[in-house]
Amino acid sequence: MTTGRRGWIRDLVLAAEHMLWGSLVAVYRKCGKPTCHCATGEKHGPVWYLSQHAQGRTHMRFVPPEHLDAVRRGVEAFQQYRELGHQVAATNLERVLGPQRRRRSKR
Repeated sequence: MTTGRRGWIRDLVLAAEHMLWGSLVAVYRKCGKPTCHCATGEKHGPVWYLSQHAQGRTHMRFVPPEHLDAVRRGVEAFQQYRELGHQVAATNLERVLGPQRRRRSKR
């Protein structure tokens, strides 16, 4: 991560190119066949999904194995974007209102 305002902006633009909003989730399931090993022990999986929460509901999108690395990088890019956005906002707050003063402790 780069320091300085211009560095943050550059990092945000680079992250935006690959961003995917959501969380990558591994799901393990039983197939339902009574004679399968998953009925008594280890489940099938992992099968990967991109989980997104919107409008009060969680939506799961299947991620094919050949796209897993790209989706993982996209989710990480979005997390970096959020972190950089928080840093920019904190810097702007301090620039506008000045540094936060410490409260005196109650005795």
